[in-house]
Amino acid sequence: KAENLAKLDKLPFEIVPFSSQDARIAGKIRAELAQQGQPIGAYDVQIAAQAISRHLTLITHNVKEFKRVDSLNYEDWL
Repeated sequence: KAENLAKLDKLPFEIVPFSSQDARIAGKIRAELAQQGQPIGAYDVQIAAQAISRHLTLITHNVKEFKRVDSLNYEDWL
């Protein structure tokens, strides 16, 4: 675990603040998925909203959850 954390510390990650635009998109995602009876976790909603807001591709192995978000671009690298 410590070795993996050390590797992560060396990667050039940017911490992105959660904006009001992200919140609006998150609310829309949550409402749409709830209406479909296909909700995902609150953190996943926030992550998806940030990716959509910034026109980014989300890299995830959690395809089961994120595939429910229609406007989200994602890739599974595993």
